[in-house]
Amino acid sequence: MKIFSTRALLLMVCIIAVVPSNYSHSADNLSSANIFTFSKPHPITDMAFVSSTGRPISLGDLRGKVLLLHFWSIQCPACRMEEPLLEQLKKTYGASGLEILGVNLVDPPEAIARYAASNHTPFPVAYDGGRGYSLKVVNMSGKRTAFLINPAQEALLEVPGFPTTYIIDCRGSAVGYTVGAARWDASAAQAMIQRLLVDQKTCGAPRALQSPQRISMR
Repeated sequence: MKIFSTRALLLMVCIIAVVPSNYSHSADNLSSANIFTFSKPHPITDMAFVSSTGRPISLGDLRGKVLLLHFWSIQCPACRMEEPLLEQLKKTYGASGLEILGVNLVDPPEAIARYAASNHTPFPVAYDGGRGYSLKVVNMSGKRTAFLINPAQEALLEVPGFPTTYIIDCRGSAVGYTVGAARWDASAAQAMIQRLLVDQKTCGAPRALQSPQRISMR
């Protein structure tokens, strides 16, 4: 096993068209927007990063919000195609409680900061910042994929390629995902976001993030 290299990542962006392992497709119109739902919510562990402006940011900070956890890279063509749709989502639903966190674990921090500043990204963009998170490439049943791993070398989330986005509800559980650019402007995607935001109103006070099962990658 080896840590993600930029070259390996760019290759994966071009060739991977798979969904995270053992995840189920939705049976509604979301699939036509390249958005898929889980058969049941999956708790997401807390993770801490550093924003492009240098401040600490964690999933715990965003607890109680509807969150799109968006993994991307600067050189990813599909990421650039999807970016305006994410920006419009934030502008449309940000005041209602939608948060987007862009996480880049492959480009240099200074390049990430320049990109975020020059593009006036309307949502936080973060990198590892010495927190010990990285992407590790593995082969599963003959298919190449990658996992986000923590400092203890435990796999937290599958990131098959860029962009990959996890849709997290106000309770801190992933309810869906995308691999590749999603059509966030599709009516089914908008309806999903609206349902999650309505649910957020009855979510109650933020609770501690749950500790899902982790898999050692040592």
